[in-house]
Amino acid sequence: MNFSSVIDYIARTNLFNFIIFAGVIVALIIKLDVKSKLDDAKKSIDESINESETVKTNSEEKLSAIEKSMENLSDEVDNILNQADENAKLVGNKITNDTKISTALIHENAQKVIENNRIILKNDIIRRATLASVEVAKSHIIEELKRNAELHNKLIDESINTIEGVEL
Repeated sequence: MNFSSVIDYIARTNLFNFIIFAGVIVALIIKLDVKSKLDDAKKSIDESINESETVKTNSEEKLSAIEKSMENLSDEVDNILNQADENAKLVGNKITNDTKISTALIHENAQKVIENNRIILKNDIIRRATLASVEVAKSHIIEELKRNAELHNKLIDESINTIEGVEL
């Protein structure tokens, strides 16, 4: 065997092996339906890419909205603080006014109670003085009647005359 025949033999053997290997690969590709599986995988990857792009777009929109709202956050906080300050002042003024009104009413009611107590005391003093005066007058009348019997009889006669003149 010479060198060229060996190379010829190897080349034919390699060619034969290559043809068999290529046939097996083609048979496997046909049998396993690699093309449809590759297409399915490609579709799946495309769908994942599209879904990722949709999620990315939505995330970017949300981020943009958040950034936009953050731009105004300082102003909104200032507005809220100003509004809270105004509300606190209004509530403080209302409490002050209500307190003044309540104080005035309490003062007015205290004055009325003092006046009523003064009137009650005055009436009590007048009642006591009247009772004392009546007792003194009664004592004088009884003493006078004891000393003057004619006056006693005269008063009895006048009382009887007055009673007889009354019509029922």
